Amino acid sequence: MRSSHRIRVLLAALGVAALGGCIYILPAFLYVPISHVRVAGELREITEVSLREAVSPHLASGFFGLDVTTVRESVLKLPWLKSVSVRRIWPESLHIAVIEHKAEARWQEGGLIATDGTLFQPPPESYPKGLPILEGMRGTHAEMLGQYRKLQQALEPIGRKIHKFVRTKRPIWRIELDTGLTIIVGDEKPIAAVAQFARTTAAVLGERIENMLRVDLRYANGFAVRWRPVPPPESDGSDAEDSEQINLLLPPEISSIFPVESRLAGSGN
Repeated sequence: MRSSHRIRVLLAALGVAALGGCIYILPAFLYVPISHVRVAGELREITEVSLREAVSPHLASGFFGLDVTTVRESVLKLPWLKSVSVRRIWPESLHIAVIEHKAEARWQEGGLIATDGTLFQPPPESYPKGLPILEGMRGTHAEMLGQYRKLQQALEPIGRKIHKFVRTKRPIWRIELDTGLTIIVGDEKPIAAVAQFARTTAAVLGERIENMLRVDLRYANGFAVRWRPVPPPESDGSDAEDSEQINLLLPPEISSIFPVESRLAGSGN
């Protein structure tokens, strides 16, 4: 009896000792450091340094302790990011997949408009150069992006790019081209009106389009033109404001379809 009792006491003591050892040793076995972080995705605006700064504080938790949701939220705070996914890969890797926004236009009130119509707010110093500017009422940025695309396509016959596209509460669209030409059009079938203007002027005027300063398409059967001042050949350019009117003459078959009223710059709106 005494012998069996001693054995039970000894086994119990060994069990307690083993349990105590596990309490101290088990965490060491469960902690698996993350030694590899793999990033998938095309990085155009986000730098490796900024990604490292967002992820590094979380790596100390190890493979099992790391919270992938928290890591995702930290990375998603970086500007230019559209989406982020984070997952652990056994035994010691972390996989991060990122998709950046691709900017297509600037929003006048601030921010950039992505190709999917999302308005996002990266640092102004990171704005790409040469983006068209859209200006309109709050919340219309996605709609205006679609209209900008259609307008740009309508202008293909004259080969010009839109620098700025403005829509306000008034039923007027203002389109400023990269050549300095401003096109004014009403909000009734404006894209069709711009397309007809581009086709007509490309066929009739050719390079003389460069002399146009302002075009008003708010006419039922034509448009009004304000021309750039053109100095006489012997002038040094100092009297450009008093230059002679240049008239736009269209063949009868064109004039009857799309008559034009021509104005000299500086003669009024």
